[in-house]
Amino acid sequence: MKHLSIFILIVFLSLTPSKISAQISDNPIDVLTQKLLQNELLSNRFIRNFVFIKTNTFKKKAMADMDKSLAKFDDNLSYIILHLPYDKKTKEDFLKLQNLWSIYRLDVTDYNKEHYKKLILKTRKLEKYINALNKDVLIKHPAYGRNKKNISLAELAVQNGKDIDKIAAAYVLQNGLNFPDAFNYFEINSGDFNKNLKKIGKFKKLAGKTHDLILDLKTNLASIITLKDKGKYNPKMMYAYVNSYSKKTFKLLDIIIKTIN
Repeated sequence: MKHLSIFILIVFLSLTPSKISAQISDNPIDVLTQKLLQNELLSNRFIRNFVFIKTNTFKKKAMADMDKSLAKFDDNLSYIILHLPYDKKTKEDFLKLQNLWSIYRLDVTDYNKEHYKKLILKTRKLEKYINALNKDVLIKHPAYGRNKKNISLAELAVQNGKDIDKIAAAYVLQNGLNFPDAFNYFEINSGDFNKNLKKIGKFKKLAGKTHDLILDLKTNLASIITLKDKGKYNPKMMYAYVNSYSKKTFKLLDIIIKTIN
C-alpha cells in the first residue's frame, strides 16, 4: 500500500495543468458518484461482517463478503485517486483516506471483544471522513449542479444501507457478543428509512422503475426492525434480512445513478 501511495504521488506531480483539465471530462459524474457512494456503503459492511464471523454465523459467507467488499473498495478508491481533477489538498485528503483505510482493515481483523467500543468509534470516524470527502469532490464537479437532485437521492439510499448494516452489527454485538449497550455507540436514524424511500419513489426520472424494489426494501426493513425488537436472538435471520437489504440497496443505487448525466 505504501508503494502504491508513492506511485500515485509521482503521477500527480507529473501532471501538467492541461492534463489535469482533461481529467475532468475523463471522470464522468455518474461514474465518480457511483464509486464514491459504493465506498460509503462498503465501509460499513466490514464491522457488520466482522461480528457475524466472530459469532460463527454464516462465517464462510461473511468472510467471502468481506473479501469482496475489501477488493471493491480498493478498486474504487484507486480509480478515484487516479482520476481526481481537483486541487492538491483534495488529492492529499484521499491519500490520507487510503492510509486510514489500510490501518482500519488491520484493526477489523485483529480486534477482540475488549476493543469493540474503540472499533465502533474508528468505524464512525472513517465513515464521517469518507462522507465529507465525497461531498467535497462531488460539489466541485462541473456537472454537479444539474444532477444535484439525483445525487441527493442516491445519498439517501446509501444512508439507509449504512444504517441497516449498523443495526445488524449492534444487534449481534448486543445479543451475541455480550455488549449490552452496543446500540448507544452507533448513530442510526431509523425514523428516516421510509421517508428516504418515499422521496426516492417520487422522483419523476425513475418513472416507476424502483416501485417493486422499494416495496421489497420496506418489507425487508420491517422484518429487520421486528427481529431487532424481539426478545429472542436469531443471528441467522438477521444475516439473511440484512444481506438481502444490502443487495437491493446496491441495485437501487445503480438505478438512480443511471439517471445522472
